[in-house]
Amino acid sequence: MNTLGFVLRSAGRASLLLAAVGALGAAFNAGLIAVVHRALEGAGDRRLLALAFLGLGLGKTLSAYAAGRIAESYSQESLAELRRELIGKLLAVPYRSFEELGAGRAYSALTTDVQSVSAALQSTGNAVANAAVLLGGALYLLYLDVRTFAALLLLSVLAFAVYRVMIDSARALLRKARAEHDRLFGHFQALTEGAKELRLHAPRRRAFLDGPLLETTEALLDYGLAGNARYLLGQAVNGLLVLCAIGVVLFAFADDEGGAVASGYVLTGLYLTGPLASLLRLVPLYAGAEIALARVQELGIRLGSRDGEPGADAAARPSFAAIELRQVTYRYDERTSFMLGPLTLRIEPAQILIIAGGNGSGKSTLAKLLVGLYEPFAGELSWNGRQVGAERRDLYRQLFSAVFSEFYLFDRLYGLDAEGLDARARTLIADLGLAGTVSVEDGSLSSIELSRGQRKRLALLTALLEDRPIYVFDEWAADQDTDFKQVFYRRLLPELKQRGKAVIVITHDDRYFDVADRVITLDAGKIVEHEAAGGAGPHEVG
Repeated sequence: MNTLGFVLRSAGRASLLLAAVGALGAAFNAGLIAVVHRALEGAGDRRLLALAFLGLGLGKTLSAYAAGRIAESYSQESLAELRRELIGKLLAVPYRSFEELGAGRAYSALTTDVQSVSAALQSTGNAVANAAVLLGGALYLLYLDVRTFAALLLLSVLAFAVYRVMIDSARALLRKARAEHDRLFGHFQALTEGAKELRLHAPRRRAFLDGPLLETTEALLDYGLAGNARYLLGQAVNGLLVLCAIGVVLFAFADDEGGAVASGYVLTGLYLTGPLASLLRLVPLYAGAEIALARVQELGIRLGSRDGEPGADAAARPSFAAIELRQVTYRYDERTSFMLGPLTLRIEPAQILIIAGGNGSGKSTLAKLLVGLYEPFAGELSWNGRQVGAERRDLYRQLFSAVFSEFYLFDRLYGLDAEGLDARARTLIADLGLAGTVSVEDGSLSSIELSRGQRKRLALLTALLEDRPIYVFDEWAADQDTDFKQVFYRRLLPELKQRGKAVIVITHDDRYFDVADRVITLDAGKIVEHEAAGGAGPHEVG
């Protein structure tokens, strides 16, 4: 996708308006140059020429202003469309693909790439105005002398060919700089998420600063400087060729017979050097936008390597009678030795299932598989007797409310029924021991800058307000004190069961295993123990 193609696709009628305004501006500029030329030669009525100069100058100014306004309007609309489209793709992609993409790449696309496109689009009005000046000048030169114009046109084509060769190498360098920018965003992510570890370990901090961060920033600087230097060299060479053309006309044709034509060409050529230089200065900007759009398109293709999953209706309230895993396996990729499964498991309403196991045993992977974030590598995941495929996966996910061990807490209760929401939220805030610490107003939480345990309680608050058929809690109680562990295991979980909810709890707290209807223990991705409530004895292993 090049910049021009994106402009034409997203601008719609605005591109036609810009073309019309540009053509009008070219006519005004051609007339203005003709008036100036005639005035300098002393030809015609000077008062009429002055009025014509005033009118044409006003027309040129207004057309440039109109081009700027139209360009600004459609550029903002185009950027809004680009952001919406990209965010929509990011949300529609399978979750595992999103994990592989990485936060740095997504942030870079949503910020740097979009800003590069924004800068180019916002300069479109200026580009149209300068192009109109060049077109008007070219029309006047054609009017003065066709043969001279043809010779200069040939010279211009040759100059453009030279310039194109020079900027191709510059564009390649800017592409490398853009790739380094993605890596830099990855380092920024490491800097923010690893801030505690970097502060606690001076050798690690120095190695990070002097190693990958320094290498990336220096590479970004080198590629950027080298690429822009080649653009500047191309502009300088182009400017020299323009002066050579003016010199040829001035000294080769400025005789008695061709003096009027030569003076017109020289005057027009000098007048056009400014707009031409302005357009050439925009070339790196548009090249950067083209690279950014290519990166966005590449991201779209990568995200869209499989058809995006159909989104569920926001008002959907699915129910379930049973969820079954039949000989399900999952592995992250072919290169990793770890594989979850094969697992056979059935989940029904009004049951509490505890999943236990050591670190790396596959508990969190199983949770993501159960809620539909991951797709089985083999085997079958069924819901109410029907296999969960791509067309039903997002609807299937609406069965679950989950609090993962690595969770994100929004500062608003998004997507929840507004009627009575604040009252219900205040009751739960009090139950969770957060009254006086957090308040809610119109669905907005007063603060989320709390301890991790308190933040987990707010995440639980959101899950309870969602009122879904199935709840998944991944090590929720790990950051809670003893009193709240008691509240969670002895009161909240039984209450959810009594309301007909299926509850899946990942935990190490074997003191509370008696609350479960079933306990399964994972080791190296396999179920090694399957017990009934209270450890009544082993059942068949899936």
